[in-house]
Amino acid sequence: MPFTPESLFRSQPLVRKPAVALSLVLATGALVEFVFFWRGVQRARSLAARGQRFERRIASKGLAVLILGDSTGVGVGARLPEESIAGLLAADFPDADIVNISQSGARISDAVAQASKCIAGGLHFDVAILHVGGNDIVRATPAEKLVDGCEALMRELSRLAHRTVWLGPPNLGLAPLFPLPYSWLLASRSRAATTIFARSSKRHDVSFVDFSAPAHAMHFGRRRRQHFAIDGFHPSSSGYRYGYAVARQALGLTSKS
Repeated sequence: MPFTPESLFRSQPLVRKPAVALSLVLATGALVEFVFFWRGVQRARSLAARGQRFERRIASKGLAVLILGDSTGVGVGARLPEESIAGLLAADFPDADIVNISQSGARISDAVAQASKCIAGGLHFDVAILHVGGNDIVRATPAEKLVDGCEALMRELSRLAHRTVWLGPPNLGLAPLFPLPYSWLLASRSRAATTIFARSSKRHDVSFVDFSAPAHAMHFGRRRRQHFAIDGFHPSSSGYRYGYAVARQALGLTSKS
């Protein structure tokens, strides 16, 4: 019998056809997910590279505010710097002196260094707004290192600001950037890390806003397209508005505009 493509299939057990087809479908699906994930990572890097910290220095006796931490302190993902949390606070408090030392990619250990540098410079603030924790979750900082880092950070902030509010990361398993099953892993890491963050904050009388808590997680889950930027990782302007409203409530601030 001459060889033909049809004869090749006839010579194989029929049970192998669906198995091969299923393998091809799974491989194709995994490849597509990887392409979308990689594209999102590149977008996140591009947004971070273009991010501009909002800062407004005013020589007045108004509210002295320090913004420190990671890319969410920078405002990466917002359409304009004025739509970041620092920018929104500035609009509400026109007499506030706002110093922003946030850096994209910062972890707990980096925030400690940021605070220490301010102390060395003789600076002191009425309010510190801390944005940090998300990069430690993504990069799987060991729990014992997180505990030590949080304690060091809380001690430095107690010397640096009269009052601190820590805007913790959301449940990163909800971020559109991360496909299953990695989103499950990040959800688990988020819960574990925020438990450490909350305990350390409580010991040092720091107001910790747990955006991974059920109520906030439900809010973000229902508004994923609205509250996440185009990279599927950073907050959008809408996400920052939500975070700012919660932060202002946590600090008990009343608009003076």
